[in-house]
Amino acid sequence: MLKTLHGPRVNFATLAIIGGLSWGGYLLHLQSEDQASWPWLLSTGISLSFFATLFNYWRYLKISEAPISTIAAAAQGYVELQGTASTAKLLKTPFQGIPCAWYRAWAYANSYDEETGRRNTRLLEYVESDQLFQLTDETGGCTVNPKGAEIIYAEQRTQLKNDHRYVEEFLPLAQPLYLLGYLDTRHHFPIAETINRDIGTLLASWKTNPMKMLLRFDHDRNGKIDMLEWEQARKEARREVEMHHQMRVNHHESFTLSKPPPGKLYLISALSPQNLRSNYQCWSLVHLGLLILLLMAFVRLI
Repeated sequence: MLKTLHGPRVNFATLAIIGGLSWGGYLLHLQSEDQASWPWLLSTGISLSFFATLFNYWRYLKISEAPISTIAAAAQGYVELQGTASTAKLLKTPFQGIPCAWYRAWAYANSYDEETGRRNTRLLEYVESDQLFQLTDETGGCTVNPKGAEIIYAEQRTQLKNDHRYVEEFLPLAQPLYLLGYLDTRHHFPIAETINRDIGTLLASWKTNPMKMLLRFDHDRNGKIDMLEWEQARKEARREVEMHHQMRVNHHESFTLSKPPPGKLYLISALSPQNLRSNYQCWSLVHLGLLILLLMAFVRLI
């Protein structure tokens, strides 16, 4: 449960609920001077503060215990990586068209009820990208599957248009990211179908420049490519394609970071690990202090 909740939202929601309970208890006290509801209100606040303290401390430990590594030196398993994001295929946010590595977006309809004088907001659409993106550091790169990740401190843009509100959260390209997840370092070599397709593509590109192809493969200089020379061209194309795929494997582009086994946190953050650890540590202390105050109030009440 601790790994499935969104960090910043939990903290602010806990403070808001405890504040609401305290204010509600105070209003009840002013109206009736009856303290019968206070034990229940304090018990609820104590439970929430205890949960929030554990929530933040658990995340602080998870971030602190994961081994820090470069992509090239990373071993298979649960790792902590830092790098910049890029995409093989252009990805843009759906409403404002901002190039990014990942996004999620909401479209809301705003309406005004003349009878009640209240404004209503209705969710029309929610979309989230699941396209893989690349993470690169000074030693190499790996592929990131964002599915199932908690993505925090992403950039946010809001646009108001024709009584609609469009909200987008996204990870910009070429911006530093911190990731905590499961790295699969097993080399995934391409299947024969992929290699044959790439060979065909390379040969087609060579044929667009006949003069260059004749200079390269017309060994008897008769002005045309015969069957033996064409077979030699195919062998050369296969050699180049296989070399290209081997270079990708050697440069770790076949490594994949994805959701870890149950009980592990899968996190993608635009905030550095140092700042993230400080945040969770500070929030743990805030909720612990609030827990102590509520316990003291409960003891005095009983």
